[in-house]
Amino acid sequence: MTIEDKRKYSFFPKKLAGCIEPLTRPVLKSQGLAGSRILTDWESIVGTKLARHCIPEKLSFPKGSKTGGTLTISVENGFALELQHMHPIIMERLAGYFGYQAIKRIVISHSWVPAPSAPVIKKTKRVLPPEIKNLVDDVEDAELKAALKSLAETLSET
Repeated sequence: MTIEDKRKYSFFPKKLAGCIEPLTRPVLKSQGLAGSRILTDWESIVGTKLARHCIPEKLSFPKGSKTGGTLTISVENGFALELQHMHPIIMERLAGYFGYQAIKRIVISHSWVPAPSAPVIKKTKRVLPPEIKNLVDDVEDAELKAALKSLAETLSET
């Protein structure tokens, strides 16, 4: 048992894939290991460029089999042609990632809706009053004086 197993909560950030996999594992258990790993490791399987424009939507296998499945990929509009062109490369990457031919066929779906972009937050420049900047003039230590002036400039820039 590791320290992480003992702790229920942590103050340190965790990777999103590490948080999603325990939640999706029971749902995707019927699809085998391939189903859950495709969702959590999608970017490392197909690459960052492709992962920005598509996401796996559904994985289905023939009854009683865990190989030769059909992967439905939801694609951003206008990117389906490029994904179709990359089909052999994606199939090769999937087979190489799992070590066997888990996916036999890829179906392209145009139902992907990209996440809304985050609002742009404008930085406002804070201006410190000149009295605060002039307070460091009375400090005799040269290093401390330089550090305090640098701090005042940094605070006025943010």
